Amino acid sequence: MSVDFYVTLPVASWPTAAAVQKCMSDHAYPAQLKRFPALNGDHVVTDGALASVDGKDAYLEGELAAATAMPTDVKFINDRLAASASHERIKSDSALMSVRVRSLAEMRAASYVVSALIVCFDGFGFESQGNTSGRAAFARSLLLGAEALKGR
Repeated sequence: MSVDFYVTLPVASWPTAAAVQKCMSDHAYPAQLKRFPALNGDHVVTDGALASVDGKDAYLEGELAAATAMPTDVKFINDRLAASASHERIKSDSALMSVRVRSLAEMRAASYVVSALIVCFDGFGFESQGNTSGRAAFARSLLLGAEALKGR
């Protein structure tokens, strides 16, 4: 089974790997970022991210692009957000990153990376299976979930 997470923030605010790592360090997230995708114009970047949590590497498979380069994903998420009565929508000037997780280590790593993008870069997160989304409260729920998985 896999879980998909999405996080969006303005294209102009997409952070560097160093900035994301600094955020995770500043917030004492127990994750080390080894690789993080950079936006590449109107191209979809499929490199994903690589993080280490508890000494275990976790590859976070996914895509990153400007919202205009991922219209199918944007429509899917915006339709789900509208159905859930959320006031948030992905806009055309947004960057959208998707992350697929298939293991507990990947779940922990994704929780820290997505939380960092929300907390430090004013991101908005969405998880499609549970139809949950948000900003600070969503990030806190991801962190609580990651801590509950520690040692498993």
